[in-house]
Amino acid sequence: MGRSKYQYLVKNIGLFTLSSFATKILSALLLPLYTTFLVDEQFGSIDMIHTTVILLIPILTLSIHDGVLRFAMDQCEDKKKVFSLGMEVTVAGCVLLALLLPVYGQISFLADYKFHFLALYIVSAFNSIFANFARTVDQVKLITISSIATSAVTMGLNVFLIAGPPHMGVNGYLFSMIAGSLVGCVIYFFFGRMHRYLSFRGFDRALLKRMILYSIPLIPNYLFWWINSSLDRYCLTAITGLAATGLYALASKIPTLLNTLTSIFQQAWSISAIKEYQTEEGERFFSSIHRIFSYVMLLSTSLLVALCQYLAMFFFQGENYQAWSLIPLLALAFYYSSLNSFLGSVYTATKRTKSLFVTTAAGAGVNVAFNLLLIPFFGPYGAAVATCLSHFAVWLARSVASQKIIRIQVDYKRMIPSQALLVLQVGLMTAQTGILWSAGIFVVIFLINFSTFKQAKDFLWSRLKKRAR
Repeated sequence: MGRSKYQYLVKNIGLFTLSSFATKILSALLLPLYTTFLVDEQFGSIDMIHTTVILLIPILTLSIHDGVLRFAMDQCEDKKKVFSLGMEVTVAGCVLLALLLPVYGQISFLADYKFHFLALYIVSAFNSIFANFARTVDQVKLITISSIATSAVTMGLNVFLIAGPPHMGVNGYLFSMIAGSLVGCVIYFFFGRMHRYLSFRGFDRALLKRMILYSIPLIPNYLFWWINSSLDRYCLTAITGLAATGLYALASKIPTLLNTLTSIFQQAWSISAIKEYQTEEGERFFSSIHRIFSYVMLLSTSLLVALCQYLAMFFFQGENYQAWSLIPLLALAFYYSSLNSFLGSVYTATKRTKSLFVTTAAGAGVNVAFNLLLIPFFGPYGAAVATCLSHFAVWLARSVASQKIIRIQVDYKRMIPSQALLVLQVGLMTAQTGILWSAGIFVVIFLINFSTFKQAKDFLWSRLKKRAR
């Protein structure tokens, strides 16, 4: 069993890697197209719409997709009942948003795209619950297929509708996202045969109550997470306009590569964390995976910061190139966000969701304060600094609080100097004075953590050899 749990995690990471590369990496290749055919204001509108959809899904659905994931994995629960209740709550959320159409039609960045917004919300909400339930019934391959198909349709339509003869701009971008997500839903429902799990015979009020008691505390957590990750966009739009928001959103696309690594790992890890936290080797398992994951994210962030100017030369066109100096700060924010995601799994695995949002709230308070303080004077750079500080505050709070639940062993002798060097590297690159120094700092961070690198390499190699046999 000791070997199997690691093999199970590595297998799922491999499958989710295919999925995330299709969704995130390939879509990043379209950045030159976006920066050529879309102006900053248009990119700002797209980012605001997408950000608002992400915010509303957990609120209007009571975060029921998380409840579906957690309860469907319990052997004592009826998967059909769990999935059916989750679908009912999701449908109710879609109906509520439709009824609010006249309201959000009055919001400036939504007014011209309100029907696109509603459609994007509906397909995104159903995609979320389908993907979570697929994980509970070991349909990870289906998630990969769905993500690849979604990305292929989205990117193909983007090229045609934005760069092609229609030249539909924002409308084309949003239509592509809707069509791609709809294809994903169809794959889940029919090819994943999820209709088999739909059952509306009887209404299990007790089960729904347990699911909601689990998922509702996640709503303020999502809200505070949204504040930490997205409030800066709204503050920038209000204080400096959509052009600055568009530049900021464009810069964040490069650090999103880090988020791809986190997403790959987190999708696989959330399953393993739930399965293993109560086992005898639970703490050792959490500690081992945390050590390797933290190292991978640290080194990946440092490498991205060192290369960010060159990446911007490739991805950004024309005046958009100036966005490169925002990338180091946003990369640092993504780094701490990735660590927060791992520590957050401690709370969800143990069903302590009521405690989860407390740490996120601490970061949200920091984010609001520093956004209001810094954006009027420093614009997008102030927003980036505020985001860094908020994610750092959450990481600090969770690092302390999570130890009371599961004692994760941390090598502070390596972690503290490594993080200090990363912050120095980010500062030098943001000031545009330390390109050569940045490469040197990356090497030093690598050498400090060489033993962890060797451990990670040996770990992956051993698992791959076992799978080959």
